[in-house]
Amino acid sequence: MIGSVLVGLGGRGVPGTCFTESATRVAIDIATRHDASLTGVTVANFAQLERLGSAPIGAGGARAGMLEHRVAETRDRVAAAIVHFEDTCKAAGRPHQVKTEERSEAFDYLVSQARYHDLTVIGLRGLFEYGVHGEANYDPADTLVRLIAGGVRPIIATGPTERTIQRALIAYSGSAQSAKAMRRFVQMNLWPDALVRIVAFGDDHERRQRHLLDAANYFKEHGIDVERDYRPGDPKGGVLGVAAEWGADLIVMGNSHRTLFSRKVLGDTMLETIRHSDLPLFLAQ
Repeated sequence: MIGSVLVGLGGRGVPGTCFTESATRVAIDIATRHDASLTGVTVANFAQLERLGSAPIGAGGARAGMLEHRVAETRDRVAAAIVHFEDTCKAAGRPHQVKTEERSEAFDYLVSQARYHDLTVIGLRGLFEYGVHGEANYDPADTLVRLIAGGVRPIIATGPTERTIQRALIAYSGSAQSAKAMRRFVQMNLWPDALVRIVAFGDDHERRQRHLLDAANYFKEHGIDVERDYRPGDPKGGVLGVAAEWGADLIVMGNSHRTLFSRKVLGDTMLETIRHSDLPLFLAQ
């Protein structure tokens, strides 16, 4: 059951960086079909805006004016993001609220709020970025490392535009974390009419085929028929290729590697996909 959806809000109208509008639309679509409420969250890091560097003698007034302008611009853009979220929720007839914070660590508050929501939806780019000169620009992989390491799960990270989810690609390695993401996707049943394909990579053909068969049987036990796809070779760059070839609208992934910290949290394949994908991702470590 899904009763509450948390939405991370960044700026609007920031070309190529902020995917807030698609995240909002995806969250509302899910909330509408599952009769859930929505909570929008904004976090502004004003301490970051103060890092203007040293000012020449006599330029203190100009420096203060520049900081004041940046703060005012950030407040305006946060307000615009809130208005858009509220207006879109009202138009869809969904109950909603907004929580806004000002703090130097942008992600702590979202982590704390995620504990009380069933699903978190964010833009794959531009979370808590408002397009103001001098603000922090967060790497999408680093953002998801922070959130998942903080216990935020499941997460849907959306691309630049809203997509109707008709085809979901499950990247399955056979690992415990990969299986956990797959099971969570099935149990939440967010897109019951979507066609599902499970893809496995690797040169150990027989083992991967067993993984595919076991995964397909799990779906079958939940009344879902799936397609199976085996690809020899490395999944690191292959997931996006299969997704494009098949016309996927969503990629479901879980971690399967444990090396350096970011790879321990996400895995090499997921890191590669996050950094290059415009498709929405379903992540449930």
